[in-house]
Amino acid sequence: MKKIKLLPAFITLLAGAITSITLYVTNQDLITTLLVLFIVLFVFYFIGVLAMKIIVDFMNKKEAEEPVSEEGQVLEKDKQEN
Repeated sequence: MKKIKLLPAFITLLAGAITSITLYVTNQDLITTLLVLFIVLFVFYFIGVLAMKIIVDFMNKKEAEEPVSEEGQVLEKDKQEN
């Protein structure tokens, strides 16, 4: 669960690195590079937060569906008689 909380930061840093490298290779001026980088970081941080919330909600729903049993407790099936 701890690793999922790092998802927005990882997505943001990856997008920032790719954007920085791309803008450096294309020889963009400094103001354009910083403006584009700021927008990319903001958008991808928002996407990362949404992805994290979706994953956490899915995991919580999955945990709620699983039957809860205490350790050592024997679960019995319902007997069907013909």
